[in-house]
Amino acid sequence: MADRWSKKQRRELRELQGLAWERELEEALQSLRAAFEAWEKSEISAFELSNRIHKFHNGRSRELLNMYSGSLDNWWIGHTIARGVIDEFELSDDLRDVLKDDIARCRELWQLAGRSQNVD
Repeated sequence: MADRWSKKQRRELRELQGLAWERELEEALQSLRAAFEAWEKSEISAFELSNRIHKFHNGRSRELLNMYSGSLDNWWIGHTIARGVIDEFELSDDLRDVLKDDIARCRELWQLAGRSQNVD
């Protein structure tokens, strides 16, 4: 569906994709910050710190790489808006108008997923 977007819209999507990736990566890195602090206080060993770094690299960091380094499709932008990573108003009016239905669908799915997890 990327062919429905103009060159300007694709450029904007790529910029938003990078911004969302950076925001999520910064949030995910907080767990490593805590691990480094624990290591500095001698609460964990250098081996444990190294293990946590390795798990982060092969886990969350890789998930984000896979999510944000792919093609520009409707799913990721709607998903990041629904989750609050990107604010809908960070999009240009033009792009917001093109994606309004996709954004609404993703928000609805995100809310349904949240409700189904709270039912347990």
